[in-house]
Amino acid sequence: MEFNSEDDARQIELILSGKEKNDDKLIKLVTSRTNEERLKIKEVYNSLYNRDLIEDLKKSYSFHFEDVLVGLFYSPVEYDCYHIRKAVKGLGTDEDTLIEILATRDSEHIEKIKSKYKEMFPGRDMVKDIKDDTSGSFWKVLSTLLESKRDDGSQDMNKEKCKDDAKKLYDASQNKTNHVEIFTEIFTQRAKYELLEISKIYHQMTKKSILEDIHNLFSGNTKKALEGIIYGILSPSEYFANILYKSMKGLGTSDTTLIRVIISRNEIDMPQIKQYYKNIYNRDLVEDIKGDTSGNYQKILVELVTH
Repeated sequence: MEFNSEDDARQIELILSGKEKNDDKLIKLVTSRTNEERLKIKEVYNSLYNRDLIEDLKKSYSFHFEDVLVGLFYSPVEYDCYHIRKAVKGLGTDEDTLIEILATRDSEHIEKIKSKYKEMFPGRDMVKDIKDDTSGSFWKVLSTLLESKRDDGSQDMNKEKCKDDAKKLYDASQNKTNHVEIFTEIFTQRAKYELLEISKIYHQMTKKSILEDIHNLFSGNTKKALEGIIYGILSPSEYFANILYKSMKGLGTSDTTLIRVIISRNEIDMPQIKQYYKNIYNRDLVEDIKGDTSGNYQKILVELVTH
């Protein structure tokens, strides 16, 4: 399907205006485009019709199908901002969403979402919003991630420093003195390739994976956040396969989580996520989506996962 932003914008307008009511055609069109191409379509649409495409989608559709369509026309940074705001808005907090986003994005991306958040939600500050909704060691982990101190730009790794960090983690796990501070500092400030090396050395030193000790040392959201950081580095596709499985496990579906992960990982590692899903749970991701969804909502998710 050859890309032409103006042709696509006009086709979408025909469908949304009811002149050519064809939801299947809309689904095929938007799922066959990259995020960059969809953003261009949105720009052209807004210019051609002097209307906002996202608002027109909201007027034309509803429920989870609308959520997917709207999400596809956000940039990755805007989409993360939208979900962080949703996680802290109103009564209660969606800690799992905060962990999923902040633990798996690099420092550059986190700086971008902090800036874009102020633009999307005038008068609000993302760091303050998260601080007001979290506390204790969990806030300590998130706040350090939000400081964006991790440097992933250089590949000049100091192996001796990695050995020292692995020993610090081991000592902290044994003595349980300042273990929250030590694990938080190393996990949130070391480069990804350094954490891979630290994890390897830790395993050689203790004969255990670092994830095992996190599981034994920490609890609640602090444990989830530290696990998310390490999983996001050691095996991100496995991490997101786990999240997708949990979103559909048992009675009911966490549709917000299902949609968010599929959209945010669609152009990154969806084939690998599907493979991990199969390997870990001996289940087919597409079949599970079909079993938990229906109608246009099902169609668009299946297209995104299989495209």
